Amino acid sequence: MKSQVTIRDVAEAVGVSVNTVSRALNDKPDVSAETKAAILETAKKLDYRPNKLARGLRSNKTQTIGVIVADIANPFYGAMVKGVEKAARASNWSIILGNTDEDYEKEAEVIQTMLADRVDGLLIVPAQAGTETIKQLQESKFPFVLLGRRFDDLPTDYVVTDDAQGGFIATEHLIKLGHKQVAMINGPLRVSSAKERLRGYKKALETYGLEIDETMVSAGAMTTEDGYRITKALLDRRVHPTAVFAYSDFVAFGVMRAIREAKLNIPNDIAVVGYDDVEFSSCLETPLTTIAIPEQELAINAVRVLETRLNTSDKDPLTSVLSVKLIVRDSTIDRSQRLMKD
Repeated sequence: MKSQVTIRDVAEAVGVSVNTVSRALNDKPDVSAETKAAILETAKKLDYRPNKLARGLRSNKTQTIGVIVADIANPFYGAMVKGVEKAARASNWSIILGNTDEDYEKEAEVIQTMLADRVDGLLIVPAQAGTETIKQLQESKFPFVLLGRRFDDLPTDYVVTDDAQGGFIATEHLIKLGHKQVAMINGPLRVSSAKERLRGYKKALETYGLEIDETMVSAGAMTTEDGYRITKALLDRRVHPTAVFAYSDFVAFGVMRAIREAKLNIPNDIAVVGYDDVEFSSCLETPLTTIAIPEQELAINAVRVLETRLNTSDKDPLTSVLSVKLIVRDSTIDRSQRLMKD
């Protein structure tokens, strides 16, 4: 097996000191352009790769960041992690991935494991069942950025989307189609995105003069099975909704399954709107109308905010709120209606 090329091998090949090679590779100003060019060319020819562990021991940096998500089985988080990895790589970082399954105790364990692995910073989708872990990170002045969720009562760095806007435009779309019985199958209200989407839903109803029927609003749905179970209960009512706004596409898949099992048509009997615009939402038998989150932009901004935090002593929180948009598909307007509208 070929041994790894070291910085000493590069120095011997060029005929300079190890210190000169190190300074050239780190783009220090006190190495001549000619010498630097020779060192970089030789390093490339020898396929020299920096030893991150050794560099980390010297600089107290490992060039890794921890990424903690709520449910890796949800394709939305998979797409977001892919975006984070791409953005991190562009900044010469590697990532370590952790999954909490929306479990607060597991979140604390994952954070401790990543701190033990000496990551330089953390990107966290918090479970939001408590605040102690986040407060401990703040008190220790460890750099982290909340991703997709935030705390109202904790001033932290975060990158989120405008969930109130998303809840409003999803509900408004259904109202404009003539629906007056619009149900919302929401996530747990401890989660900031669920609270904000509910706020947008209620604002849309109020804006269009519709009464808010609390029996049409449920909370706690995070999975496809949750969406299925809650929708079956809604359909058992004497007066059931003509439209459903789901907390996520994952939840909406369960909603659609329950509707189909009840021999009802989507969208003519019940229209459905999801949230996240995961990749295969457009590939369903009835393509899903949804709110698209710019997960790549979310990922890039989160990495940038963390990078800024690592290089600044500014105490004010660094925050970013990104807009979302409605993607209309057949689950709210069938093909014939869309052709007539066009």
